[in-house]
Amino acid sequence: MPLGDSITAGYTDNPTWNEPFEFGYRSGLYTRLTNAGYDFQFVGASTEPWGPPPPFGDPTNGGTHTPTVDLRDFGQDNHRGYGGRDASFLNANIASWLTSDNPDIILLKIGTNNQDQSGLNTLVNTIVTNQPDAQLIIAQIMPKFNYQQGIVDYNTYIRDTLVPTYQAAGKNVTLVDQYATFLTDTGDLTSIDQSLFSNGINHPDNAGYDLMAEAWFSGIQAVVSVPEPSTTALLGLGGLALILRRRK
Repeated sequence: MPLGDSITAGYTDNPTWNEPFEFGYRSGLYTRLTNAGYDFQFVGASTEPWGPPPPFGDPTNGGTHTPTVDLRDFGQDNHRGYGGRDASFLNANIASWLTSDNPDIILLKIGTNNQDQSGLNTLVNTIVTNQPDAQLIIAQIMPKFNYQQGIVDYNTYIRDTLVPTYQAAGKNVTLVDQYATFLTDTGDLTSIDQSLFSNGINHPDNAGYDLMAEAWFSGIQAVVSVPEPSTTALLGLGGLALILRRRK
C-alpha cells in the first residue's frame, strides 16, 4: 500500500503538468519489482491525480499525454496518496483503509505538508495495532527545493525516536531515507539537488521519483526475501500497498 500525500500520488508541476505525469515513484517501483521476479499487487482506492474531476490540473494535458509505463494497463494504479494532506487526514481514515485494502506491506511517506510528529506517531500506532502482521516501511521525507530545518528535525525524530521505539516493542517497522536521495552530498543536509524538482517547491521531477523508487525497492528487499522457485510470499504496501508472491 503506497500511503501518503501528493508525492505518493505522483504530482509534478501541476496544474500545468509540463513535467509529464508518470505515476511518480510507483512506476519505477513497479518495474523494479517486476524485473526482480515478484508477482504483486498495489492496493488503495485514491483516484488522484485523475479525479473526477482532476483535483490539481489534468495529468493527460487534454488527452495529449500517456505515461510511458501506464500502470492502468496492468491494474496497478492503486494507492492511498492524497494531494495536500497530512497525518491528520490519514489518521481519520486509516482504520477503514486497512480493513478494505488489507495490505501486507505499507510504504508510508507523510509530512511534506505538515511535520506533525505527534500525528505521525498516532498513525503508526494505529497501523501496527490494526494490522500487526503487516510490514510498515516509513520514509524520512524528501527535502523541499529550499532547505528547511523543520524537515530535518522531523526526519531526525523518525530515525532516532519513532522507528526505534516501535522496533523495541517488537513491531514490524523499518526505515528508508528519502531525504538523502535528493542531496548532492549526503554529508551535507543543505546540499539539495534542485535539478530533481519539477515545481521549484516540493514535487520531484521524474528523475527524482525514479530515485525514490530505488530507495523504496531497497527497503522492500531488506524485509522480503528475493523470489525463489516454488515458494510464495505475500507483501502489501501501506501508503503503498502491495501483495507479492514469489514466482514459480
